[in-house]
Amino acid sequence: MISKTADRIDTLKGRLAHYGSSSERMAEQRKEVFVRVFGETVGQPQVLRTAKALAAFLREKDVLVFEEDVLAGFQQGYDFTQPMDLPQLADPKLQDMDDRLWCPLALAAGADVDEMADYCMGFHIGLFTSSLGGHSIAGYDRVIALGFGQLAEAARQRLETAEGPARDVAEATLTVCEAASDYVLCYAAQAERLAGETSVEQFRSALGAIAEACRHVALHPPRTFLEAAQLVSLTHEIVTCEQPSGSLSLGRLDQVLLPFYERDIQAGRLTKEQAEEIVQALWLKFAALKGGFQNVTLGGVGADGRYAANDLTVMGLRASMRLKMDQPLVSFRWHESMPDELWEPVLDLIREGLGFPAMFNDEVVIDAKCDVGLERADAVDYGIVGCVEMSAPGKEWSQTEAIRVNWAKILELMLNDGRCTVTGEQTAITSPTPLAGLTSFEQFFDAYKLLFARVIDMAAEWTAIRDKGFPLIYPYPFLSATMEGCLEAGLDVTAGGTTYNLLTMNNCGMADTADSLMAIRLLVYEKQSITLAELAEALRTNFEGAERLRLELAKTAPRFGNDLDQPDRLVKELVDLEHERLARQSNARGGGYQMGMYTVAAHAHLGAATGALPDGRLAKVSLANGFSPCQGGDTSGPTAVVRSLAGMGHRRFGNGMVLDLKFTPAFFDELQGRQALRRLIETYYRLGGMEIQFNVISRETLLAAQGHPDEFRDLVVRVSGFSAYFVDLDTVCQNEIIARTEYGEETMARQ
Repeated sequence: MISKTADRIDTLKGRLAHYGSSSERMAEQRKEVFVRVFGETVGQPQVLRTAKALAAFLREKDVLVFEEDVLAGFQQGYDFTQPMDLPQLADPKLQDMDDRLWCPLALAAGADVDEMADYCMGFHIGLFTSSLGGHSIAGYDRVIALGFGQLAEAARQRLETAEGPARDVAEATLTVCEAASDYVLCYAAQAERLAGETSVEQFRSALGAIAEACRHVALHPPRTFLEAAQLVSLTHEIVTCEQPSGSLSLGRLDQVLLPFYERDIQAGRLTKEQAEEIVQALWLKFAALKGGFQNVTLGGVGADGRYAANDLTVMGLRASMRLKMDQPLVSFRWHESMPDELWEPVLDLIREGLGFPAMFNDEVVIDAKCDVGLERADAVDYGIVGCVEMSAPGKEWSQTEAIRVNWAKILELMLNDGRCTVTGEQTAITSPTPLAGLTSFEQFFDAYKLLFARVIDMAAEWTAIRDKGFPLIYPYPFLSATMEGCLEAGLDVTAGGTTYNLLTMNNCGMADTADSLMAIRLLVYEKQSITLAELAEALRTNFEGAERLRLELAKTAPRFGNDLDQPDRLVKELVDLEHERLARQSNARGGGYQMGMYTVAAHAHLGAATGALPDGRLAKVSLANGFSPCQGGDTSGPTAVVRSLAGMGHRRFGNGMVLDLKFTPAFFDELQGRQALRRLIETYYRLGGMEIQFNVISRETLLAAQGHPDEFRDLVVRVSGFSAYFVDLDTVCQNEIIARTEYGEETMARQ
């Protein structure tokens, strides 16, 4: 019990710390229900099995309401185990592979086990990584407009005429929508019970309001700001119950909730202070799912082309400032027409050091989404998924983490005749020309490009095959119920039911590859101080006994991120090549591919699987974060960095990109520093940049947190497109963040 005068938001934040991000009992409960229901429904269509299992779980699971709650709901992680009826997994050829390499989705789509070998090996040696599922924005505006009752009624009407698989989808939609209504009513009953037990009048009134709101939105569209926020929160909670993946994001909440806010304010039903408390409570509901990569998008232009920020935009920024938690991630949309007064809360939040908000350039993003097939009106309404992936809310399924290619690993394999220097395993990914025959840098780079194109093609083709298996194993009937077109098309969202159906290829190690190519160019071909064979041998031994060579490679060659023509041109040529190769590819859902130039935490994980590189980087050290320069390689200041990056053609990055810069906190103490950062952002965007984000923390603080983690449990940092609690990151990732170039007032003054 807390006192009547205590702050409810602070108390609720403390509740999350007490309960943690997950309840083991509820997590296990989901597993038990899904295993039981899948056992009872063997032979039925997978979409129906999934819908029945989710419905049973929602009706049986515990619901948690706190006495101090402003909104009902409690998000958490679950054990997503479910039976997988794939006899192919018993194939003897798969028994020598790591479980991660079985690729059950590809097997379900009919892939040949032998032909999968090179593709699967790529995951094992750090050439590829992926995170399937999730990574979408549900149709929250659709749920708000119709309510679960009308969604269920639409499914009933569809059942009257649908046949075959379309009937299965309609039945699954009805099943999950009715279960969603029952689930919300469970929260109403729990809030009502607590209201009858509490002795604090303030809490009794709030719990009564929660119960009333839940009873209404269980079937009907919301009428008030509180009801709309409540429906968004619980819809999102069900989405996260359904899917075994993160990055399930919210879209433009300041736009979705605005009509309810304005009506309530005008009618005198709501004050700005009450609205702000609701926004902070909503943020806390998302924050309960620690490490969930849930993104809220604020700001940006509207359908009429005018900048659409409002009171809720600023309230969202202030909520993140106050709570200082890793969730939700916050992204902010910039446009030339952005009002000057919005810069103050944006810069205030950046100064907090949480890595929020990531900043996006509306003009470039909208063009990039149009380039991959979105209608302009839908592109204008984009929201950010997970890290930096732009998506049309309620209309797009793009598997935004379908595959990531490690450019630096391709170079490692090329220099070692296809052998991984970390595991010793042999692959078929070898140089098209023996190294001895590459007598000029132009020949070497041409050979790399041929191998690069081969890897891109293989990754794209196999990802498309694997994508075909998704609806056969992991259909998402509840998410589909919220998405435009799925019920009408009679297709699950994973099978192509919604409006936009893309596949995605992301990338890693871009700066490492450019720096390595420049080192080869200088030392092997221009200075001729070492042969390719000698360099390859030094890399295989991780520069053992060759420290002088390592330092020469690291220190003498021009490096990406310093506004230098040669390294920048190499990266741009590879970007163009990948874009051209992906333009030839398609997927079974009727769409094409889009590119992403960001790494999440893969720069650390893939770096740990990558051997020594020609730029002097040692084996198993993190690769460059996102599309940023290598750690410490950007020696010419942040203006040079943004000039290098802006020339890469960001309108080709339909799945987003990351440029991360690190500043000292003291840089923001003076007005001059804040103004300089604003000028840097606007300069970058006017040059064609898409995204930029910031870590605002000192190296000394990070080192202290690494050495004394118990004293820094609440320290949030930007990793790559997402923020996380620093002490929860692995050592490779922590060291990478510490090693990033740190800018301060002196650096900016020289620009």
